[in-house]
Amino acid sequence: MKKVENLNRCKKALNDIWHLNRVHVSKEMSQAYRLLKKYFTSLKIFGFETGKKCQGWIVPPSWDVKRGILKDPKGKIIADWNKNKLSLWCYSPPFKGKIKMNKLNDKILSNPKKPNATTFHFRNQYNFWKKEWGFSLPHKIKKRLKKGKYLVDIKTSFNKGKLEMAEDVHLGKMKDSFLFVGHFDHPQMCLDGLIGCLAGHELISRLRKKQTKLTYRMLSTVEIIGSVFYAKYYAKKNKVKQALFIATPGAKQNISYQQTFSKDNEIDKITAHVLKYLNINYKTYDFRKGPIGNDEIAYDVGGTNIPCGSLARAPFDSYHTDFDTPSGVSWKNFEETVLILEEIVHVFENNSILHRNFDGLPRLSSKKFNLYLSPDEASGIKGYSSSFSNSLLNEIPEKTLKIVKNNTHKFNYLMNCLTNMCEGNKTILDIANHTDLPFRLVENYVNLWCKKKLLRKTWKHPFK
Repeated sequence: MKKVENLNRCKKALNDIWHLNRVHVSKEMSQAYRLLKKYFTSLKIFGFETGKKCQGWIVPPSWDVKRGILKDPKGKIIADWNKNKLSLWCYSPPFKGKIKMNKLNDKILSNPKKPNATTFHFRNQYNFWKKEWGFSLPHKIKKRLKKGKYLVDIKTSFNKGKLEMAEDVHLGKMKDSFLFVGHFDHPQMCLDGLIGCLAGHELISRLRKKQTKLTYRMLSTVEIIGSVFYAKYYAKKNKVKQALFIATPGAKQNISYQQTFSKDNEIDKITAHVLKYLNINYKTYDFRKGPIGNDEIAYDVGGTNIPCGSLARAPFDSYHTDFDTPSGVSWKNFEETVLILEEIVHVFENNSILHRNFDGLPRLSSKKFNLYLSPDEASGIKGYSSSFSNSLLNEIPEKTLKIVKNNTHKFNYLMNCLTNMCEGNKTILDIANHTDLPFRLVENYVNLWCKKKLLRKTWKHPFK
């Protein structure tokens, strides 16, 4: 597996950003974006002012917190926002006073299934006008609360602000764009949101070393509402044709892929192939039937019509709790997810329609061609000359090589299929799926045929 070249950069960014108050709009959210730009210098930050409307969605005010404290009848602090940013409900208004236990119960969120965890209360961000305050406590603490008066001391303010987002762009030869998306919000959490953004920006950084046909974009934004505004005001202008949401790539879970609504878009076909031939444990789900739903609904919707899949590692135990900390991140899984994204881009960039330059069966075993794959030779890679073997296996990821070495008996079938599947209506991906072999191996073999001028390729535009 390729190593993430700037893994230390990603780790440092995570440690600098994760603890900040990354709600929809806040001073700390703005600070977090600028810290992100410190590590990924090419990204652009932009946004929409408080009060801006779009299809019923409204940009909320900036919610800025000085303190949020809850004390029991004996004066012991049982919740403190400055120590745990999940302990105060998002968008709580200011309040100071004493409140009886029976009334306080309605103001406390806890999860009996996770008795030690503080649960993220997020819905007020979408209904900020309700101005409802409250606290989140571990259920084990809530159960121990005694009768009496509790001191509530919440000092917050609502100010004009901006719902910001950050976009990193790798320009290709054409303006047609593929969009990667991640959540940048979710205060004091790592896996849910932030690390998906880091994976996407890491991908864009790598792509800058390459020339690509398509333009690739990575958008770090606020869940749902940020994507709604981007889709409305930027997607068409930026010629975004398809998209992929990146969620929780560092979680200690297998991959899940949620398909686009129609299930038959290029991102669906390519992702399915890549996951299979990277020898990765994964499950595929229909649209909105995966473990968690994400921003795909803001793009894959009538009027916007941008097919959007979702790649995630979910569910995971620390979801929406204060247990979602840097210690729970699997950088190995993060690394693997970046590799998946790289391979998806590779197929987009190299999937071509094949056209034959021969009439009748060419003698592939001749010195002129030297392309023959016999059933006997195909029983083991050692049977090939080193030059031929190296050409065939060039740039194939380690995980894919394991599959290749166990399926060399399929190489002869590939050779025979290639003579029949190059009539200008089949792609490299079509042949790879038909022969049950990885894209990169088939691509390498096709390239050898092209060098011998037996075939020519025309790139298949994935969005036409």
